[in-house]
Amino acid sequence: MRRHQLALGLLLLVAFKLWLVHTEDIYGSATELDALWFATAAKHWYWGSDYSWIAFVRPPAYPLFIAFVHLLHVPLRIGIELMQAAGYLALIAGIRKAGAPVWVCLVTFAAMILHPGSFQLNSVTMADNFYAALLPLVVGGMVLTLLTAKLTHAAWTGFALALLWNTREESFLIPPMIAVFLVVALVRQRLVERSWKPAMRYWLQPAWVMLGTLLLLNVAVYTANYRAFHSFSKSELTASSFTAAHKALLRIKPEREYRFVSVSTDALRKAYSVSPTFARLQPQLDGDVGRGWQVHAFPALGIHEIGGPWFLWALRHAAMTTPGIHESAVSANRFYRNVAREINRACDEGRIPSRFVFSSFLDPSAIAHIGSMPQSFPRILSLFLLRYHVFESRDDDILTKSQRDLYDEMTYRGSTHNIAGQLSVSAKLENFIGEYHRLLVIGLSLAGCAAALAIAVSFHQVRASDPLNAALILLGTAILLRVLLFTYLDATWWVGGYERYLFPVLPLYSGFLILLIYQSLALWRRARPAI
Repeated sequence: MRRHQLALGLLLLVAFKLWLVHTEDIYGSATELDALWFATAAKHWYWGSDYSWIAFVRPPAYPLFIAFVHLLHVPLRIGIELMQAAGYLALIAGIRKAGAPVWVCLVTFAAMILHPGSFQLNSVTMADNFYAALLPLVVGGMVLTLLTAKLTHAAWTGFALALLWNTREESFLIPPMIAVFLVVALVRQRLVERSWKPAMRYWLQPAWVMLGTLLLLNVAVYTANYRAFHSFSKSELTASSFTAAHKALLRIKPEREYRFVSVSTDALRKAYSVSPTFARLQPQLDGDVGRGWQVHAFPALGIHEIGGPWFLWALRHAAMTTPGIHESAVSANRFYRNVAREINRACDEGRIPSRFVFSSFLDPSAIAHIGSMPQSFPRILSLFLLRYHVFESRDDDILTKSQRDLYDEMTYRGSTHNIAGQLSVSAKLENFIGEYHRLLVIGLSLAGCAAALAIAVSFHQVRASDPLNAALILLGTAILLRVLLFTYLDATWWVGGYERYLFPVLPLYSGFLILLIYQSLALWRRARPAI
C-alpha cells in the first residue's frame, strides 16, 4: 500500500471529480462560429465536410477529439474530464520525478483537477477546454524529457505539442516554451559536462526527436487541409492569403486612430478607393453586415466602428455574402491575394497613407496603448478569483431541433440534465467549491509571495541542478506567457471577456504556488543549521 499510495490517491481524486460532475452535461449553444461549429466539424471528422466560408475556419485538433470520443461512445462531458485528468497526471509524473514527495503531488493534483472553472466551462464545446488538458500534458512531458532525456518522452511530448499547436490560434506561445526548455536543459547539462559542446551533443537527439515530431505532424495536418480545402495552413483564418489581406488593411493609416479598432471606417474607404477587388465588399461592410458586427463594439466604444476582435469575422462574413468569392477555396484565396496585392501596391506608391505593420494579427497602433497594461494586469489577475456555478438550465432558446439533435448525437448527452431548482448533492458541492475557491487562491497567492521572497533572500543557496527548480521554471513559463498575452490584448485589443482563454492556466497557477511554497520550505530546511 505504501508503494502505491500515490497511484491510489490520484485514482480516488479522479473518481471524486467524476462523481462531482456526473450530473453535468454539454450545454447546447447556438453560436455558429464557436461551440456549434466544433460539434458540426466533429460530425464530419473535420476534413469530410464540403467547403464553405467556415469549413475549416478553426484548427482541427478539438473537432477531431470530439469525433474520437464519439467513436468510443464516451459522453463528451466525461471525455474532456478524463483528458484533463490525463494532462494533470502527466504533470504530476514530472513533478514526482523531480523529487516532490507524495503528499505534495496529491495536494497539487487535487488543486488542479478540482478547479471549479472546469465545473462550468467543460459543459461547453469550446477548444479552450481541450487546450486546458494539453497544456499540462506538454509541460509534464517537457519535465520528464528534461530529467530523463529519453527519446520516448521526447516523442510523445512532440506529439502533444502538435496537438496544442493545432488547437487554438495562438501557436506563437509555443516556441518560447520550447526555447526555455532547451535553455534549461543545456544549462543543467553544462553543470555536469562543464562544457557547452558536450551538453549540446547530449541534447541534440532528444531535441530533434521532439521538434521533428512536432514538425512532421504539423506538415501532415497542413497537407490534409490542403487536400481537403486547398489551403496549406492550420486553418483558413491563418492561411497566407487571408493573413496577407488583413495585414494589407492594417497598413492603411486612418486619419484618426481609435483604441480597440484595428481597421476603421476611414481605412476601409481608402481601401475601396485603391482596390477594385476589395471594393466588391463595400455594399456588405457599409450595409447590414458591417452594422451587425458594429453592434458588438458600440456599447464599449460609443462609436460606430467594428472592434478589433470582430473585424476578421466581419471581413469573412462580407466576403461570404458577396457572390463568387467563397464558392471554393481557390476563389477565396485568389480574392484575398488580389486584395493584398492591390492595397500593398497603393501603400508602396504613396497613393494612400500607410504605417509599419509588425504582425498580421495585431493592430499596429496597439503599441501606443501598451502603457495601459498596468491597468489591464489587475483585470486579468481578477480572473483567477472568479466565482463559478454549474448550469441550471440547458440549451439556448434559439437552438433549432436539428442543432439540438447534433449535440445529442455528437456528445452523447441527454441523460443527466439538471432541472432548475433541483440540484443534486454533487452539484451543490460544486457550487460551494466554486463560491469559496477564490479564498484558497488568495491564501496560496499570499503564501506564494512569501515563499518567492524567502527564495530570493536565500538565492545563493538555490541549486541550479535541483530538478524541482527546473519544473517550476517550465510551469511558470507556461503560465506567464498566457497571462502576458491576454494582458496585452486587454490593453490593446479588447477589454474583458477573457475568462475561458485564461482557464488553461488557472489550475496550473494553484499547482505552481503549492510547489513554490514546498520548495521554499525545503530550502529553509537545508539552510537551517544542524543542532
